[in-house]
Amino acid sequence: MKKMKKLFAMLLTLAMVLGMSVTAFATSTPTPTKPTEGDKATATVSNVEAGATVTAYRIVEPTYNDKGFLGYKAAEGVTLANILEPTSDEVTGIAANKTLLATLTKETLSAPEGATGLTTYTAQLGAGYWVVVVEGSAIQEVYNPMLVGIYYSVEGSGDNNTLVNGTVDADTNWSLNSTPAYAKSEQPTIDKKITGSTGKDTSDGNESGNDVAIGDTVNFEIDTKIPSYSKSYTEVMVKITDTMGKGLTLADPVNLVVTVDGVVVEASKDTFTFTPADDKKSFEISFASAYALAHSGEEVVVTYDAVLGEDAGLNFDANTNTVKLEYTNDPSGETNEIEDKTYTYTFGIDANLFGSDGSAWNKFTEELLKTGEVRKIILDSGEEVETTTLPGAEFTLTRADGKAYTTVSDENGYLSFTGLDAGTYTLQETKAPEGYSLNDTKIPVEITATYNEDGTLNSYTIKVNNENTSTYTATYDANEKGKVTDINCTPGHGDGPSDTHEIKNTKLSSLPSTGGIGTTIFTIGGCLIMVVAAGLFFASRRKAAK
Repeated sequence: MKKMKKLFAMLLTLAMVLGMSVTAFATSTPTPTKPTEGDKATATVSNVEAGATVTAYRIVEPTYNDKGFLGYKAAEGVTLANILEPTSDEVTGIAANKTLLATLTKETLSAPEGATGLTTYTAQLGAGYWVVVVEGSAIQEVYNPMLVGIYYSVEGSGDNNTLVNGTVDADTNWSLNSTPAYAKSEQPTIDKKITGSTGKDTSDGNESGNDVAIGDTVNFEIDTKIPSYSKSYTEVMVKITDTMGKGLTLADPVNLVVTVDGVVVEASKDTFTFTPADDKKSFEISFASAYALAHSGEEVVVTYDAVLGEDAGLNFDANTNTVKLEYTNDPSGETNEIEDKTYTYTFGIDANLFGSDGSAWNKFTEELLKTGEVRKIILDSGEEVETTTLPGAEFTLTRADGKAYTTVSDENGYLSFTGLDAGTYTLQETKAPEGYSLNDTKIPVEITATYNEDGTLNSYTIKVNNENTSTYTATYDANEKGKVTDINCTPGHGDGPSDTHEIKNTKLSSLPSTGGIGTTIFTIGGCLIMVVAAGLFFASRRKAAK
């Protein structure tokens, strides 16, 4: 009897364990769920600028019945030759049809909070094909329509409602039905460079900055591209605006040449318009919309000449040239612009470092000083002081190629030469001030300059008679390209802060006395003879009259 009770207890225990196991297995096995319209998965669009508006429009949608998922169909109003393989032309055509888009199911994709630069946008989307459109005034890149697919992992009307996430990279090209369709073009760029100048080349490798003399010609080149527009763009603007700062004006003749895809294109209503400003300080090239769309993605090169005039800024006061590209960057008509700059410099001896700027670092350089004998002058304050500075001396500075500059020493003795380019010169006095002898010594002068990578002037040095005067080095604002915040002076020799080369003249000497009787006695004797002769003449006339 005891054995029977033990056996019964064991069987009861096994039954309980088995019952618990069956319950556990039943709990861990999910109950099949039929696919429904509410099924969603994550759609991901990567490499899109933060701040954009990213919208998905469903163009292919699923169909269901009481048994689950049946298949796909085109959304109402959408025409596709093959709903499972939309072509790029079909996709871009749908994206361009604003009326149709307004009727389609749409969802907005969002980026992570606080995202900057290129980021990823996501949304929970239902099954089907979705056309993704990127818009917004804050974007710079040109985006063409993208396609993202959300689909079931099991075909047919089974009970599996698992959806596969859809992804698309906005930084790559995708293809449908072997037809290329662009997710976006590369971000448009514009590059302004100096290709040559009068008597110079760009062998230093820096095409963004150079120095020339006043009157010299500068050769410019603009390199850009018509953005890659898809058929979703029906009207676009592609415009190049070039603005020259003080000192530079268009050459006469302008000598402007435009090439597209390596072919020279003449201005016309069907290609582009060229509009120069009346003062020749700027011009605009505007491509016709139809031409830009027909030549989407092609390289554009513009070349022209400009001349540096008398109103040029000296030393660190750059003569800038700014080019802008303004272009349509989404099918709704939003535009964006980018720019590039070049910097042209010309130098001055005995001149301000930066025009009329009132900053403490804007010093008057003192490379050359004309001196003579000690003399007394009256200051504006009325005070009488002694000085050796000598005004009125005429000098000629001759460039290595023979171009000559003439100046006269001012009331403070400075010799101001302006509008010079870097190179070698010879300085010589050509006319001495009254009362002084001519100092016709030929003095070598050399100007050297270094440039930053962005074309701005880093430093320049003026060497006189084979000795450095001073080297001036600029500091630029890190947040504003080309803005000078300080200029440091490093003396080349002596105590500084600016080493000056003095050119001294000596006074002409009076003729020395020889110790002879001189001419005075002869003058007196001559006068006495004339008096005696006059007396005898009048006496003889009186006698004759009697």
